[in-house]
Amino acid sequence: MDDDIRAFGETIGRKALARDWSAVHQLLASWLRATISLEGVRSFFEDEYRSTLAANGVEDLQYPEYLEPEVGGNNYMNATKLREPIEFEGGKVRPVPPEVTDQNMRFWMVLRLQCSDEQMEKLSFDTFCEVWIAVVETSEGLRVGYWSQGAY
Repeated sequence: MDDDIRAFGETIGRKALARDWSAVHQLLASWLRATISLEGVRSFFEDEYRSTLAANGVEDLQYPEYLEPEVGGNNYMNATKLREPIEFEGGKVRPVPPEVTDQNMRFWMVLRLQCSDEQMEKLSFDTFCEVWIAVVETSEGLRVGYWSQGAY
């Protein structure tokens, strides 16, 4: 992973961990900013936190406490491949915006927001969410061209 892409992913993760939804919103590509509100950004993360917590028998909303996001991914996935039906998911097709192209997509990133050690012990899981991001190069710099909770 190129250093600029790693730094971009870490920035998104830190902004999400700080619940700075406005800053996360600004890191979306213009086409996503036009369709996703600040409330939508907050919900994107908090709904997944709630789902993870509920699956582990926790009713109250909690936030990941580990201070650093984990970033990874690959550069062999491109926009064309992202749009292909996922056979083992019943032919599901990701709703990748048409603005995401093979030419502007730089990386297929995974961003994990995790529990602190204390949370892991208390909650019995380690990851609040796993966001997959098509990192694209735009006139504004690197941006989120598409994202989803989970790779599929």
